[in-house]
Amino acid sequence: MHIPSERVSAEMRSEQASLWIVPANEGTEIAVLLKAPTPSLKAIISGCKIDILIGLKETVLCSGVHIYDVPDSPLLISGVQRHQEEHTALSRLLTERSSTFFLFNEMDICVGWSSFSIDSKSSQDFESLIIDIDRLYTGPFDKKASQILDCFCFTLDKSVTYKNTTAIPVESAEPEFEQWHSTNNTFIRSNESQSIKLSDEDEGEIFERLIWASLVSVFPFALYKSPIVEIGEGQRELTDILAFHEYGSLLIEAKDMSILGAGFDRTLERRGKGVQKQVKKAIKQLVGSSKALSRGEKVFDTQGNEIKPERAQPAHCIVLVTELDHSGDWSDVYIEKIKAAKETKNFFHVLDLQEFIMILKGSSGRPEVVEYHLIERFKLFTSNGSINIRSPHAPS
Repeated sequence: MHIPSERVSAEMRSEQASLWIVPANEGTEIAVLLKAPTPSLKAIISGCKIDILIGLKETVLCSGVHIYDVPDSPLLISGVQRHQEEHTALSRLLTERSSTFFLFNEMDICVGWSSFSIDSKSSQDFESLIIDIDRLYTGPFDKKASQILDCFCFTLDKSVTYKNTTAIPVESAEPEFEQWHSTNNTFIRSNESQSIKLSDEDEGEIFERLIWASLVSVFPFALYKSPIVEIGEGQRELTDILAFHEYGSLLIEAKDMSILGAGFDRTLERRGKGVQKQVKKAIKQLVGSSKALSRGEKVFDTQGNEIKPERAQPAHCIVLVTELDHSGDWSDVYIEKIKAAKETKNFFHVLDLQEFIMILKGSSGRPEVVEYHLIERFKLFTSNGSINIRSPHAPS
């Protein structure tokens, strides 16, 4: 496991995904840190190809990775190196040609690591592009750095349109990884705890635990995983995650996209259709759950203790998926969300873990602010007729 420096932690908190090459263990070693969506991280530990990339224009050095977790649409994660310690660490990596690669998820938690090496040719190609490490740019992420980063992305993916961009010199290296190790992260709340391990093959259960862990600090005393609702003489699970405060309740259905079990050879279109099918199913489940809540049906935790959720205000019914790609036709999902909201008089949301974490980060641990952001998000959804909504990055 790697604990990032204060600077990198702040950057990681405000970035949805990025790459850092930094000194480690008080400068005695170097480390490569990658923050990426959980499905991509699971693909990496399952053996999907990954390339380390650098590009240079003038003195601004860009770095990133290509993750080939979708055959027809590899994920590009990129950024600008702006600190001397990063340049020095990269120079040392090219000399030693080996290091340790650490994986971080949407919650900025280290979830896996592996030792890796790069071949001598790739190292030489990188060095020939950089030439002089001491001349590289250091400073803020200004307009010039942003423009050159656009050129870097355009060079690697010309299907994406950027304003005033041109191709720049880029080199790539495919690292050779040793065995991947998954860290076992445990989250504790009073007398309850949940452990999360990236390589656990029960991916749906781990996703539910991850959502629970993300909400512990926001709803420390009103957060329940797999609560039970009593309807007549029968009992069933109300929802995957229930959280509430004095002004409202959150009902969350978690739908994980299997990677460890199903592999990473599905096309983008096929994955998208699979996610849409899961989302429609979850919306129907949440309609039933929210109606049970509105009727005043008794709710219990897994220990049999009765729960008293907030019922007077409209509930936020959230379909939470591991990753949401907005390409393709989502009109059926839009119609189902509107229909569900009208039928139940509740708010309905469809978002992925990355977006959900951004909302939590921007709410400073206050449940009423979380609810405010969700309401504003629902207003935007109804006004523009699209689920393609992304929140701004949390401040660093």
